Amino acid sequence: MNSFHEFIFMGKHGAYVWSSYIVTFLVLLGLFYWFRYLLKSLRSQVKSELNSDDSGRGQVKARKLKVDKAESRD
Repeated sequence: MNSFHEFIFMGKHGAYVWSSYIVTFLVLLGLFYWFRYLLKSLRSQVKSELNSDDSGRGQVKARKLKVDKAESRD
């Protein structure tokens, strides 16, 4: 039992170590759910564009991407 106690507290550094593990886990979990939400949103957007019959023949029109102009590197 004493070795488990030493493992948890890690010589007075346990609070920093375990808190960093928790923060890392929460950030990764947040990124997972954010990308999952983004993917669902994109899927529904693509499905709605495919279901809408804008061109009359069922073809999907290509859209231009909005890209910020990069600063020139002279």
